Amino acid sequence: MSKIRDFMEDQFLIEFDETFPASSDLFKEGVMDSFGYIQLIRFLEEEFEIKFTEKEMTGGVMVSLEQIEQTVAQKTADRSTS
Repeated sequence: MSKIRDFMEDQFLIEFDETFPASSDLFKEGVMDSFGYIQLIRFLEEEFEIKFTEKEMTGGVMVSLEQIEQTVAQKTADRSTS
């Protein structure tokens, strides 16, 4: 999951640490906008060979690094058991 953290830190020019924890809401903090979110989704789909449904992308589920990592872990686990 360090690939996700590295991508986000490079793409959005942030650093996750004790002052900006992985649980931070990236939209509310002004780090990510809808364009950045689409870039992130594309990266995740290509890097981890997964697909997101429209409902998953618009449901507001993935607003923090923690949530993104959990979702990707679940999707990759689901793929490997299918």
